[in-house]
Parts: sequence; C-alpha cells; structure tokens
Amino acid sequence: MPEQLPCPHLYAGHDAGHYSLPGDVLKARETYRSLEAMPWPKPPQNAWETVQAVAVATVDALHDGTKLPDIALIEQARQAERVYADALDMMDLCFSTAVQRARDTLRGQALAIITDHLRPAHDATWQAYTDAHRVLLEHGETEPRRLLSAPSKVRKASDTCDLMANRYEAISAARSDLAMRCGLRSTDDPTGKYAAIRNYHELHPTRWATAKPAWHGLPARRYLDWMADHGGQLWMPTPDEQTEAALAELHIGNPLGQRTAA
Repeated sequence: MPEQLPCPHLYAGHDAGHYSLPGDVLKARETYRSLEAMPWPKPPQNAWETVQAVAVATVDALHDGTKLPDIALIEQARQAERVYADALDMMDLCFSTAVQRARDTLRGQALAIITDHLRPAHDATWQAYTDAHRVLLEHGETEPRRLLSAPSKVRKASDTCDLMANRYEAISAARSDLAMRCGLRSTDDPTGKYAAIRNYHELHPTRWATAKPAWHGLPARRYLDWMADHGGQLWMPTPDEQTEAALAELHIGNPLGQRTAA
C-alpha cells in the first residue's frame, strides 16, 4: 500500500469547508492525488509458467517433428518480471517523495496554518457558538431534546450549536494532527493543557495528575456549553503562546510555583 499523506484530519476539515489552507499545501496534496490516479503497471506472466510452456512446446515439437520453440521466451519473461519489479519500486519511490514534499510543506507552513487559517475559523466558530448558546440561556433551556416545541429562533440557535460543535471538533482535530506531525510542542506545557484553553488552571485549579477537570470526557456540544457557562477562554495558540499561558498560570494550584513567584 502506498505511503499516505500526513495530517489527514487537516485536509478533511478543509474539504468540509471549515477553514482554508495555504495554496502550496493544497498543491502538494494535488500532486499526491495525481499519483494516485496514475495506472499501476500490470503484472506480467509468471516466468515459471513460461518455462513450463516452453518445456511442453519443446516435447510437442520433438514428438511432431516440428520447429522447436524459441528458448529466448524464457529470458524475455524474466526480463518482464524485472521491469515490473522496478516499476513497482519506482511507484513506491514516487509516493514516498510526494509524501515527504507534503510533509516538508506542512512543516514550513505550520505556524501560518495555525495563525492565518485555523485560528480565524476557530474564533469565528466559538463566537457563533457562544452567540447561539446565549439565545438558549435567554430561553431558559439548552438541552436539545427539550427544545422541540421552542420558538423557531431558539431551535435555530440549537441547530447552530450542533453545527458549530461539529466544526469545532474538526478544527481541533486538525490542530492536533498538525501539532503531532510537525512537532509543534510547548516544553512548558508537555501535556497540552493550554493547547485549547487559555485559562486552564483558572478553571481547574489543581495540579494533581489524577484529578480530572469537570469537562473531561464531555461530548463536543456539552464541552462547549460548559466552557461558555464557566468563562472558558478557548483559543488556537502557537507553541510560544501556549508557553506564555502556561507560565502565566504557573502559580495556580502549584505550591512550588507560588514559592518561586515569591
């Protein structure tokens, strides 16, 4: 199976219309897809089958007193097998080259993808969600199954929450994909607490590794509801911004951080 392109979630979110991507990133994928569309070499007849056929033809010719078959057919069959094997190796090399170029392009554009493409989509999505969530709060109910008979404005707001929750998941998956494939890490935030929430420890003021935050395991819409209700500052940071946020909250729930600050 040919080597696959990196960051499939990143491309999937773009294809779904959730955000844009740089032209050279898309061009690298287009090159890969052009390779996928190329016909693969067809396998030749097995050389051993040719040997058997020549052997049978030789016996038949001796029996019938006719011309012997051309033994060069065997070498031609073996040559066809070698050419086929070389063609397969060449195709594998084409795919690995295209994938490496796509990977290099993503790495070179990683920060720009975050700041110029994912972040604007993320911020617009979060804003649309909080606006719709506010309508539901004003109505007095946020649970979708209890809004079936609500006014159309309220039901539309609930539908918007569903759409934005799906979009938020896609954007977050793209960012995670990019971070993993391109090594976007903050050494001061090794577990990625601040990769999605700017004020993580303000919302979860403990440093115990076994203490799960209140939003742990919630599906996307309930997670966003919780963040909207509790002042969660959702964002799409670069690794440097992630580091700044982690250091800014170092004192929260951290006795060592408090002593250091003192």
